[in-house]
Amino acid sequence: MYYYKQIVLLRYLFIGKYMKKNIFISCSLDKHIEHWTITKDYILSKKSIFTTTGRPQSLKYNKKNKLLYVGETISNKITTYKQYPHNKFKKIHETNVFHSPNYISLNKNKTILFVASFHGNEFKVCLLNSIGLINNIDYIIKNIQGCHCIKIHHKYKLIFVSALKENKIYIYKFYLKKNNIITIILKNIVHTEYNSGPRHIIFHPTNPYLYSINELNGTINVWLINKKLVILTLIQSISLILNSPKHDFWASDIHIHPNKKFLYACDRFNSIISFFSINRITGLLVYIYTYKTILQPRSFCISKDGTILIVVGEISNTMMIYRINHNTGYLSVQEEISVGKNPLWVLTE
Repeated sequence: MYYYKQIVLLRYLFIGKYMKKNIFISCSLDKHIEHWTITKDYILSKKSIFTTTGRPQSLKYNKKNKLLYVGETISNKITTYKQYPHNKFKKIHETNVFHSPNYISLNKNKTILFVASFHGNEFKVCLLNSIGLINNIDYIIKNIQGCHCIKIHHKYKLIFVSALKENKIYIYKFYLKKNNIITIILKNIVHTEYNSGPRHIIFHPTNPYLYSINELNGTINVWLINKKLVILTLIQSISLILNSPKHDFWASDIHIHPNKKFLYACDRFNSIISFFSINRITGLLVYIYTYKTILQPRSFCISKDGTILIVVGEISNTMMIYRINHNTGYLSVQEEISVGKNPLWVLTE
């Protein structure tokens, strides 16, 4: 009986710990990062606030090394915070990147950091040391007008970069030799519709599809990736708002649900989140529904277990928590709560 109670207790503690999720929000005008947690019962708790010298924007978490990378504008640097026991975070490193770091991503092994700069019109590649800190800037690619997003396809070893001002997506082949020498070769440039403004991109988790959201015309492009020829073939373009008169758009973010069945995207001008179903064979999208959400949703995220969607409004200065129906993809509001001024990025781990 004693051992049974111990097992039950350990199981309860493990599940409770597992279900509690971390939420990080960069509040630009307040120059701070807010750290929240949320339980499986949607109970929110603000754990800490860490102050930044510049205006924080892009966020990326390195689970392998328990590090949070923060891209700061004005000061134009990437600051690294270490997570210690009991959810304590401490600043341990910073690197000057010379231009505003608008998007941060990592390779699969968490040994290389990529950073895109919209205003600097370039991207940088940085090797990370054994504990996940930036050694130095190892590679710079310039003259990409409106370089907004950079992501590496881990399986294909291809880098995809959106050039919002050029209406283009650049494709590079990525090589990392044993002596840690990085080589990046431009393989192709894909043109999007004139004045579409490709902003963020996302890969299908298992199939050869890339989805890009266009900031200026409020559409999502679905691309077939040909690894051998290193090309993208456009197979669909679909609007965030269907069966309605012409709208102005300022689209911002895009994510795929972990179950691979649903895709969500938001628009700041209309303050909406639209969601689509994904055909499991063709990768094509079917419009399902559009939600009116908090004012000017610049960033949102989906938890890795697919239970919640979190969005922040850069004018409302609030965070909204949605519960996701795993079967249908529909959202239901669980909580809206005030956060710092001008929240530009939200991340959950």
